[in-house]
Amino acid sequence: MAPETRPTARRQTQDIRSWIVVAIGLGTFGLVAAVLGLSWLFARSLDLAGPSALPPTAFPPPALQSDPAGELRDYQAAQRARLSAYGWADRAAGQVRIPVARAMAMIAARGAAAYDPPDPPRWPELQR
Repeated sequence: MAPETRPTARRQTQDIRSWIVVAIGLGTFGLVAAVLGLSWLFARSLDLAGPSALPPTAFPPPALQSDPAGELRDYQAAQRARLSAYGWADRAAGQVRIPVARAMAMIAARGAAAYDPPDPPRWPELQR
């Protein structure tokens, strides 16, 4: 019998160099400390803690409106009147404006065909 020979295997060493772990930890700590210190210096140079950086508690009224609440009230009343009255949307095209409640009643009266197209297509190639 031939003597048994074992190949030499290269294995990873089990020990960890502790100075590398300590150096990485200290480097990380130093980087974090440097970033925090620079952030503190930057904030101090801007004087963010001062009272001048606080936002105003109330904004001044607009300079172009003399009575903003009254103008808003008038605008809303005009919009409500327009939505609840009959009128011409485009007289040349024959389009009228009707109140919203009446339009909803007309659509509800159509039933299942409420959303069908009102007119057939006008183009001959679509009427096939």
